[in-house]
Amino acid sequence: MTGRFSSVFPVLEWLPRYDSSWLRLDIVAGITVAASVIPEGLAYASLANLPPETGLYAGLMAVIAYFFLGTSRQLIVGPTSALSILVASGVGYVATGNTASYASLVLVTTLLVGVIAFVAWILRLGFLVHFISGSVLTGFSAGAALYIMSTQLNKLFGIESSVSGGFFEQSFFGRIWYITSHLGMMNAETLVVGVAGIVLLVLGERYLPRFPNALVIVVLAILVMSATDLEARGVDIVGSIPSGLPSLSVPAVPELSTLGSLVPIAAALFLLSYVEGIGAIQTFARRHDYDTDANQELLADAGANLAAGLGGGFPVGGSFSRSALNDSVGGKTQFTNAVVVLVLVVVLLFLTDVFTTLPETILAAVVIVAVSGLIDTTAIRRLYRASKSEFAIAMASLLGVLTVGMLWGIYVGVILSLLVAISRVSRPSTHELGQVAGTNDFVGLDVTRSATTISDVFVYRVEAELFYANAETVRTDLLDRLANRDSDVELVVFDLTSSPTVDFEAAQMLEKLHQKLESREIDLRFAGAEPDVVQMFETTGLAANAGGVKPEEPIADAIDRWRTERSS
Repeated sequence: MTGRFSSVFPVLEWLPRYDSSWLRLDIVAGITVAASVIPEGLAYASLANLPPETGLYAGLMAVIAYFFLGTSRQLIVGPTSALSILVASGVGYVATGNTASYASLVLVTTLLVGVIAFVAWILRLGFLVHFISGSVLTGFSAGAALYIMSTQLNKLFGIESSVSGGFFEQSFFGRIWYITSHLGMMNAETLVVGVAGIVLLVLGERYLPRFPNALVIVVLAILVMSATDLEARGVDIVGSIPSGLPSLSVPAVPELSTLGSLVPIAAALFLLSYVEGIGAIQTFARRHDYDTDANQELLADAGANLAAGLGGGFPVGGSFSRSALNDSVGGKTQFTNAVVVLVLVVVLLFLTDVFTTLPETILAAVVIVAVSGLIDTTAIRRLYRASKSEFAIAMASLLGVLTVGMLWGIYVGVILSLLVAISRVSRPSTHELGQVAGTNDFVGLDVTRSATTISDVFVYRVEAELFYANAETVRTDLLDRLANRDSDVELVVFDLTSSPTVDFEAAQMLEKLHQKLESREIDLRFAGAEPDVVQMFETTGLAANAGGVKPEEPIADAIDRWRTERSS
């Protein structure tokens, strides 16, 4: 019974075996991470066009859920910049300017994200994340960072936001145009405070990377506002933040048409939430050599978003920056999350009044510096040098975000990833094989130049499974390569060592290939076939037509058997 529960609640597995020597490190890490969660939670709530306390609610509920359900020892779950701006752009469009409706729809959307993640866990769809290519994520992250920065410029400069909700005005380029064309309206004091915040944050990250720089700068800004008349001179502040813990409640279900409009937004949020988290999870699991469970992380993502939705927050996901901070200060286990919870509870109960005079331009500074790390110029340059096609895909994903926004930018990235995957499986790597002198080994002629061909035998291998999407491509490639042989070929050996499965349509293609070769008086034999493939060939009749297929028969044995049959 315990084993069954521990598979759903990993805390039952690791907590009884907790090493007490880790406690001090986890407490220090938890306090340090909480010092980052507080200002970022306030900033990301502002980014999502929600009251500041919702960022703290979301962070609190998310870490509670992950403590019980997560498998990563370093991951910190909570609001992220990309999720926040996607909420603002996606749900904001559905709400059409109705503030009360918007807040309720955000809660519904957050619950939908949790439901979608839960269904994905039931269906064990953790493998789907691998279909999002690294080049797409590189481009999407850079585009998301630039897009998010553009949304903060009005707060940084103290310029009133555009009242227009047009498509261009809400795009990256539209926001840049609006700011540059309204510089005469900026508030100089606001800009000075915001730029000072950015400079201090950048210097802090460079020289004191383990220090709670964001929290310190937030406190400094509050002290400055208390000692000066900057508020009277037009520097906007956060305003009152209600104290107390979030109350659990289920939001009202909107009309069916509105709910239908929220589903694709929730699907995009789920995808982004899971991809953000799993990337950090895999990074730290490899670094510290322990196992995680991609499917269990779907359940953790579901639990975190359901908890955030019921607790008055907004969609959450794994934060790479806060997870990296947790790791850098020595966090050892998920117990760090429990410490973060305790700190957030204290803040919500007793310290919310402290943040009343926090300048909004400082929140903009926190967001801008936080998302700047998403622009991985090193990875972009490496892509450009290594593969122009992968670089083009990354740039297309980046431009997708900048031109059509975060929501559709995600779907551009997904479509590009799927197209890349389809392209690769439909055009697999293939080789003509040659024999290594003095051995029975056969290797690709393009890999080992010393390998030689047998004058009357053509040996061919596909580095992929054979199925309907690549069947005709493989057939055409084989015949083209065969046509380029200088000598007359009497036998084609199709090596299936790298093709563990062959579907019915691929088997039909191989039957047509056999007939084509037979009309040219060329025999076709198979080597290295898995037992399931042999059974498929026997079912379709191909095995009998191709001289019989033996499971996992080596290439050399298949050739010898063919020669023996011909001579008898």
